[in-house]
Amino acid sequence: MGSSPGSILWPGLVAAAAVVGLALILDSAGRTSATYDEPTYLRVAARWWRTGEQAEITRMGSPLTFWKIQHAPVFWALDLAGRGDLIDDPIRRQAELLPIVRMGSAWIWLVGLLLTAGWSRALYGERAMAMSAWLFALSPNLLAHGGLVTMEMPIVACTTAVLLLFWLFRATGRRRWLWASAAAAGLAFSCKSTAVLLPPILAAAWWIDELFRAGRVGIASRTSRIACTMAGFVAVMLAADVLVTGFAMMPLSGSTGEHPSISARFGARLGPLLRAIYEARWPQDWVGFATQVHHQMSGGPSYLLGERRMTGWRSYYLIAMAVKVPATFWLLIAGRAALEPRLRRRTITAGRDPHDAIVPVMVLLFVTVASLGSTRNYGIRYMLPMAPAAIVWVSGLSAGLGPSRSLGDTPGGRGTGKVAVAPAAIGCTPIVGLGLLGQAIAVASSHPFELTYFNAIAGGPIGGRRILADSNLDWGQGLRGLARLQRDRPELRDLTLYYFGDTNPAYYGVSGVLHVVNAVDDHSLLPPLRTVRTRYVAVSASLQHGPWGPEGFFRELDGMRPTCLTDDTTIAVYLWIKVGEKP
Repeated sequence: MGSSPGSILWPGLVAAAAVVGLALILDSAGRTSATYDEPTYLRVAARWWRTGEQAEITRMGSPLTFWKIQHAPVFWALDLAGRGDLIDDPIRRQAELLPIVRMGSAWIWLVGLLLTAGWSRALYGERAMAMSAWLFALSPNLLAHGGLVTMEMPIVACTTAVLLLFWLFRATGRRRWLWASAAAAGLAFSCKSTAVLLPPILAAAWWIDELFRAGRVGIASRTSRIACTMAGFVAVMLAADVLVTGFAMMPLSGSTGEHPSISARFGARLGPLLRAIYEARWPQDWVGFATQVHHQMSGGPSYLLGERRMTGWRSYYLIAMAVKVPATFWLLIAGRAALEPRLRRRTITAGRDPHDAIVPVMVLLFVTVASLGSTRNYGIRYMLPMAPAAIVWVSGLSAGLGPSRSLGDTPGGRGTGKVAVAPAAIGCTPIVGLGLLGQAIAVASSHPFELTYFNAIAGGPIGGRRILADSNLDWGQGLRGLARLQRDRPELRDLTLYYFGDTNPAYYGVSGVLHVVNAVDDHSLLPPLRTVRTRYVAVSASLQHGPWGPEGFFRELDGMRPTCLTDDTTIAVYLWIKVGEKP
């Protein structure tokens, strides 16, 4: 028996969105150089693949799983194809190897899209499923990080699974979805340590949802029940993390014996106990998390609107979202919020409860906690785990005219035959159309450099240099663009480059006097501009405008008009010594 046209249309639109998004990611994979930490992940993954050694990444404060799921399938395929030489020399061969790994890990972006679309379908029906797929596929920020080998897309996909499964638990009352959510949270924790925020956020969202539905009667007992259940959630999450990391263990301290800092701070009474704790073997991701907590406590260089700080700003992420998210997506948010009371009345009248109010609550709680608690403001990428949930909630605008998918038909549903949500279209078509069009324009205007995207309100990437000249704009990815400039304009080879990143620009064909400034080393001996003897000077935006250059180091360039910019706008080239002028 053939399928009806309607049953084919919406899945077809999802498939089309997936194809378009993957095509964009694959096209951009080789158009930029390594972003910060990508060379480190390449090196660590190659060493692990050949020797099994994986301690270094933990001492850096990073978890174990995200880079394995990105690199392992690609490395297996390269060995199978007889190209293991790339794995044996990953840093020198990164210009060739990294695009392959980026393309090979794009499946994680696809998983994120499918989870988002599936969640929308379970909540609002097939029209919403198609809308959410296209919003995901045309998100400049999700595309940008979907094409990188970093923590961001693994944590996005895992967090989406966690929130989807938790919503299923709240919608159906079946605890198996809660424990599945906890297990997914364990995987998320092994992809990025920010997953530690998920249990308290889910607990708070659950409590707020209970308060909204049942009022204050019995609130104390419900609070106690939620607390006990979420303690179990944390236990399952930690157990899942230990399981996915293969029970990898290591001590908190890299050394044994005397620890003068412990003895000096805690004395002879507590010193031996703490020394035993430091030298005991713990799950490896927990050790990495402890290192990351130490980093957070000490802060880190941050930049916002021309100012630098070591402790960040509470307004940072709000401003980042305001200028890095397409303006038309905010139109969708506003439209969805304005229609919420009307949609709510329709579902109540029809006797249906999709439990979708918990979705924006989880998003708002995450943004609030991150804004209040983070001392290291390193980009909108820290907000990306909530992007799919926001897309799902917004997709309610396109809920269908007739009966939609039954909650009982979703995994774990009770089979009541009632639809999850089926409101009539209430003048949403223009808003939905503008939202999708705005996303498409945002991608068209920034591809293949979606990482540098700033919306029109911010003035695009050029305006963004003065607002958020950090990983929101320049994450070290401009070397291929500079090499292209030097090939097209040979005079630019007489160049001194001050580059922010953690790799050698020569690996991407950049020539000249090369100074690499990373986020770790002491750069007090960096040769000042007055010592430059080349005709041109090139500077990364994160150094000239952002948080990573020595204070006042590039002040001489203030007011100077760049000779040119790299095609992704992350590196500015200045005429420093004119022809015939003596150095």
